[in-house]
Amino acid sequence: MNRKILLVITSCVIGLLTAAVYAARIQQLRDEITGLTEKVPVLIAKRNLAAGEALLHEDLAADLRFENQVSKRSIAPDDIDLILGRRIFHPVPAGEIILWTDLPEGPRLRKPSEKIPAGYRAISLPADETHTMVHFISPGDLVDVVSSKFIEGAVKIDSRLIAEKIAVLSVGQRSEEWSKTQFGEEYPMSVTLLVTPKKALDILEASQSGEIHFLARGTHLLPAWSHSTNLSEQEIPIE
Repeated sequence: MNRKILLVITSCVIGLLTAAVYAARIQQLRDEITGLTEKVPVLIAKRNLAAGEALLHEDLAADLRFENQVSKRSIAPDDIDLILGRRIFHPVPAGEIILWTDLPEGPRLRKPSEKIPAGYRAISLPADETHTMVHFISPGDLVDVVSSKFIEGAVKIDSRLIAEKIAVLSVGQRSEEWSKTQFGEEYPMSVTLLVTPKKALDILEASQSGEIHFLARGTHLLPAWSHSTNLSEQEIPIE
């Protein structure tokens, strides 16, 4: 009886191992097929580039390559601004993918100030759950800004809309929509907005004379900041 039970258990174990190996092989084949069919965007050289040359916009082009042909060192077209003007330290033939390892310094980190388009300014306000809705909004959201203050000699509050469709650059140290809270930051201390210089002065003046409130808008009109730092006409704060 014990021998029969042992044989059954052994058969079950062998069957499970066989099924696991088969499933792993199927997944491997599926990944290989996916890599041969799905393409990802990369930057390539439009001409033969010599060692020591500075990378110019006209020398680079966006292209689609099969996923299994693309290295993790490949540079995405969205990162072209990070490499323009930098020199490569070995030749890159025309049509070849530009790699971060082609640059002696490697990848350059994005600076937060690079998210500020020409003609705009960043202004930070103290974070507050009630006034700035700090736990409801995320980087890339649009908000309206309302100023409220007591009228001298009256019992009512004067509230007025001072800015509409203003982009949120960051919430505390978070500058990406889906990024996690930074280590050591249990509660966001500020909310940073992208505004014109005039709106920055209006918001600053209103914050000194009364209270500032945010009105969250229900539609995302801005892309995630990790994908693009260029704002189209519909994506900039509206006066």
